[in-house]
Amino acid sequence: MRIAVCDDEKVMRDTIAQRIQRFYPSYQIVKYERGEQLLEDPEENDLIFLDIQMEGMDGIETAKQLRKHNSQAVLVFLTAWEEYVFQAFDVDAFHYLVKPLKKEKFYQVLEAAVNRVKENILFQGKGEEKRSIVIKTGGTSRKIIVDEIIYVEVRNRKLTLYTWKDKIEFYGKLSELERKLGEDFIRPHRSYLIHFRYVQKYCAAEITLEDGTVILLAKQRYGEFVKQYLKYLKRSEGER
Repeated sequence: MRIAVCDDEKVMRDTIAQRIQRFYPSYQIVKYERGEQLLEDPEENDLIFLDIQMEGMDGIETAKQLRKHNSQAVLVFLTAWEEYVFQAFDVDAFHYLVKPLKKEKFYQVLEAAVNRVKENILFQGKGEEKRSIVIKTGGTSRKIIVDEIIYVEVRNRKLTLYTWKDKIEFYGKLSELERKLGEDFIRPHRSYLIHFRYVQKYCAAEITLEDGTVILLAKQRYGEFVKQYLKYLKRSEGER
């Protein structure tokens, strides 16, 4: 896998590169000081950490140009100003990190982004279209890729669906959504439906997801959760 770091601050470039190398020593890491350098490189990168505020061409414009010839690259934006983040998702950004970078959050996003690259490669190899569902929100029908759903929360019949990019609210029944989404999801608590793919760790009382969310695990559902999670891991191994 080839991972790029594009930031006009040398300290930031080196810090991110070192952290990636520590976590994934076998991956190729390339560093760019400017967006123009990234675009001029004929080699395509699988994952790109891209600063938004840079001298010359900024990160948003760099990403727009990049998408013209590399639509599959997974983009993680870096920014010191969170208000710029909404522009990032216009170019299909996977996630963003706010400077100064918190080490734990960085590694969470890094691992999730690497997994997304692997998924993209897998789907390309199979030539399959990603499974999706359609939900109605605010009078509009919206298609959601199932594998991008991290978890769903219910409060007073209002469902809130979370992906890395969006927080989507709509009305419905969590039980009906659970049946629609299938065996890769489980309800560890009556108020939550989670995707096994994004489970980072768990104990008898709670589950921590890759985006840092902590979900309550009902005592009476612990045994079933462990059983179904092990089945999910076995299925996932069989697909690789």
